[in-house]
Amino acid sequence: MSSVIQPKQVTPLPIGPGGNNSIKNQMNDTNTQLAMMSVQINADKKFDPPVPKSVTKQVIQGFCSGANDIPTVLSIIGSICIVYGMVAK
Repeated sequence: MSSVIQPKQVTPLPIGPGGNNSIKNQMNDTNTQLAMMSVQINADKKFDPPVPKSVTKQVIQGFCSGANDIPTVLSIIGSICIVYGMVAK
């Protein structure tokens, strides 16, 4: 059985040499927090219950489900441009 707690080294950011720069310190603190959150997520995955099955079947419908045929749309736009070209002369 694998151990629940696994050490993780925080990858340093390539932001230049040290110093008392507030922006670098904020970026390094954010990097450390992100590393801690990613380790916590991996530890939580081991104890989270499986995702329950949906009661109803999902229906995924596109925003423009009736007009998502690219060649048809392009031919309509082309026809409009041709008619506009003849009328505009």
